[in-house]
Amino acid sequence: MSALELRGVSKRLGAVQALSDVSFELGAHEFLVVLGPTGAGKTTLLRTVAGLETPDSGVLRLGGVDVAQRAPAERDVALVFQNFSLYPSKTVRENLAFPLLAPGRRLAAAEVDERVRWAAQLLRIERLLERPARQLSGGEMQRVAIGRAIVRRPRLFLMDEPLTNLDAKLREELRVELRELARRLETPVLWVTHDAAEALSMADRVAVLSHGRILQLDTPRTVYLRPVSPLVARQLGSPPINLIEVRRDEAGWRLPSGEPCCSAAGDAPREALLGFRPEHVRLEGGSSDAVVELVEHLGPQQVVVLRWGGATVHAAVPSSVDVAVHQRVRPTVAAEHCLVWPR
Repeated sequence: MSALELRGVSKRLGAVQALSDVSFELGAHEFLVVLGPTGAGKTTLLRTVAGLETPDSGVLRLGGVDVAQRAPAERDVALVFQNFSLYPSKTVRENLAFPLLAPGRRLAAAEVDERVRWAAQLLRIERLLERPARQLSGGEMQRVAIGRAIVRRPRLFLMDEPLTNLDAKLREELRVELRELARRLETPVLWVTHDAAEALSMADRVAVLSHGRILQLDTPRTVYLRPVSPLVARQLGSPPINLIEVRRDEAGWRLPSGEPCCSAAGDAPREALLGFRPEHVRLEGGSSDAVVELVEHLGPQQVVVLRWGGATVHAAVPSSVDVAVHQRVRPTVAAEHCLVWPR
């Protein structure tokens, strides 16, 4: 039985169709990441699962039970927001204990203390237990916010871009830690983000959401290498995928100004949108010239911006490759790395 199941869930907020016929299942121990830009409907999706919004139509089941009309308190899910929402004057211990002291829980003081120490140990914040929340760093505050969710030991974690307000290095560290934490807790996670790197590195499966609709739901590798549409392709990868309007003749795909790009299948359309990732572009071996317009050094690799056949193309190559602005190169792209969509 799946931990969470949505079938045809739709939700309108005023004039905006926030969710439109959303359907998916979340496995018992699965880490599912919903990826989409601002306004895609990610937060509305989480709020609907949590019970803070009621769907206009569709089925929403938790553990096989329809909960679409049930109150949030009856769903046993924990929602973590991108802002930390701590009580600044309370200590870390008091913040962690707060959800366990809600009316109706009736937990013994010893159990509350045990759960607080358990969560603090998992998140490596034991040394902070007596410190007021206002004296914490951003990363420490987010650990406490996540700790307040896990002390409840819910059936499902809902994470609303919880790393957004942290600096890049800390986000990277916490991605690894929180993914491992989810494995240890064996609790399913529904995580939403606009960060493609976050989605690809953390997810068992990725759901790409746009204007309230799920465009593709698959493993990170499949969504990245075999996106079903240019819209999906654009949402993953940095630098972004190259998308070029091309024409096919007997020799293969030709760039806007007519230079050859790569081979094409005989049954391919005459005109298409050709997509290929920057890391699949080589700077040698081709039959037509391109001019280097920009070189961005990014540590182990460099991004080279080319003007090739009337199109702007990004190539990601090792930093050991010697390349400079205004240099002429002869790029190649292997046909097996190309994605083709009819114009």
